[in-house]
Amino acid sequence: MIAASMIALSSIAFGQKSAKHLERGNAYFDVRYYAKAIPEYEKYLRSHKTSAACELRLADCYGKVGRYEKAEDLYAAYFSKHEVNDSLIIRYAEVLKKQGKYSEAKAEYHQLSPGFYRRSECVATCDSFLVSAKEPFYKVENMSKINSVHSDIAPVVYKKGLVFSSNREETMIKKKSSNTALPLYNLLYAEGKDSLYPDHLSNFSNRINTIHHECCASFTADYKKIFFTRSIDKPYSNDPGSKNALKMYSASWANNNWTDWQTFVFNDTTRSYGHPAVEGNEELFFFVSDMEGGYGGTDIYVCFSIDHKWTNPINLGPHVNSPYNDMYPFYHPDGTLYFSSNRPEGMGGYDIYSATEHEDGDYEFVLNAGAPINSSMDDISVYWNKEKNTGYFSSNREGGKGEEDIYIIKVK
Repeated sequence: MIAASMIALSSIAFGQKSAKHLERGNAYFDVRYYAKAIPEYEKYLRSHKTSAACELRLADCYGKVGRYEKAEDLYAAYFSKHEVNDSLIIRYAEVLKKQGKYSEAKAEYHQLSPGFYRRSECVATCDSFLVSAKEPFYKVENMSKINSVHSDIAPVVYKKGLVFSSNREETMIKKKSSNTALPLYNLLYAEGKDSLYPDHLSNFSNRINTIHHECCASFTADYKKIFFTRSIDKPYSNDPGSKNALKMYSASWANNNWTDWQTFVFNDTTRSYGHPAVEGNEELFFFVSDMEGGYGGTDIYVCFSIDHKWTNPINLGPHVNSPYNDMYPFYHPDGTLYFSSNRPEGMGGYDIYSATEHEDGDYEFVLNAGAPINSSMDDISVYWNKEKNTGYFSSNREGGKGEEDIYIIKVK
């Protein structure tokens, strides 16, 4: 009798401990700490072999941290036993594309509802990417002299080199992000005759780099004004009033320093405004925001300069923006708008797209840049020189030096 009671108490204690793993896993998941959620879900599943909801969340976590094979296995197991919706199909296909399995992803896209957003494009582009990978128009090379083992993103030409953002350890500001435990992003400057092999790499400005994130610089044609993104780092929260919002700033070059600080007129504390892209003569200003009334998670907006004041933001509409995340705009002098998006018809993750300006000012004819610029991973923040014979972008594709690397594009 005593033994039976002890076994019963032990089972209750084990069940309570197991439930704690699920509770902690869900708590981490809800605030996007996916890496910390994984071991909690794994421990829970050791004693609950048939928890479909937990398996699905674990698959999502694996996908978020780049463990795509494990995510694929869990999604496949779930799909074999349950009915699935369009959202799940998209997540599974994304994991397949991340591994270059376009034929398998295409088969999943065929299962989407007939009225799903751009279903036919999702199916058709899987074939086109296989073709573009075999017949590339561009040559892409890793800028190994610039890149670090951390994240290097958002390159733009500045004078005799490149300005880009990095969270490498040796940056000037040593404070770490409360969300990632990694160093904060700062703006760096790679200067040299050949930007692929710079002579000198330094912090861009003591005035601009702070104890917060600085990223995504954009300059006027004369390099006398800079626009950039700053993020006040704080942990994620379900309270919209305390979100980690992006804000945009500008500064002017005078007396050998960056002065005349200005905050973007539409900045607020509950919405994000970032990734500025200014037209060279400061007549147009593109940026990204999650403000209400958009088409997706983040949309691209434009403001016009009238009497040296920015007009209210105008959403670029459903040709450029999608129900997903559209960001990192870059406006070329020839009128082409480039941006990155994680819409499902891409090669995988974020892809780089271009949009042509129509006579009435709207942007249409959105095209995927294709391989080798885009890959099965995340490809973002493209910049082209005036002649369009050289470009730069960032990617976390295989074979890189760090989390994200900067690549140079050369037209063959």
